[in-house]
Amino acid sequence: MTDLPTTVDWSTNGAVTPVKQQGQCGCCWAFSAVGAVEGITQIKTGELVSLSEQQLLDCSTENHGCDGGDIDEAFEYIRQSNGITSEANYPYQGSEGDCQASANADNSAAQITGYEDVPANSEEALLQAVSQQPVSVAVDATNFQFYSGGVLSDNCGTDLNHGVLVVGYGTAEDGTSYWLVKNSWGEDWGEKGYLRILRDSGAEGGLCGIAMQASYPTI
Repeated sequence: MTDLPTTVDWSTNGAVTPVKQQGQCGCCWAFSAVGAVEGITQIKTGELVSLSEQQLLDCSTENHGCDGGDIDEAFEYIRQSNGITSEANYPYQGSEGDCQASANADNSAAQITGYEDVPANSEEALLQAVSQQPVSVAVDATNFQFYSGGVLSDNCGTDLNHGVLVVGYGTAEDGTSYWLVKNSWGEDWGEKGYLRILRDSGAEGGLCGIAMQASYPTI
């Protein structure tokens, strides 16, 4: 394995759109998947385009809209649909609706060839993946509402109930290793919408289960 950089931050490398706000709709899965596609698209093409979560909400029928969904199913929908349109073309409403004509492949702003699952319960494999692109993960976010900054190191469970985007990793000034995570609860939450989670915690699936169910799109 090649030596990986000690720090990666795709948000400062121009591959991450501004933090979004999902509101009361339980569609974190769509925000996580879209963020990963935005990231790899920018890395490969040099263009950062905000893509449409609403298209996934309305048109990805294998998922359950505001009642939850599967990130890999979202990637599969984007692959089968020959792409996903832009946020500007199909803006977020915060609730489910009918699939609009703006979802037609003619309006595609980004396409993927598929997705890869990161080997489960391996923070090393997750590190390798994140060194290449932003990666979608599922976490136990039960404690997140109380988070206001710093490296989250409290013991949280592994009830994977929230989808987020790992956009980097690094080491805090005190030597604590962390994952840099983009959430979809607006910029007023956490560290301007971001969260740092303890890396290499010793927990099998990573702290909050961060390494249990990670995946990323391919283009």
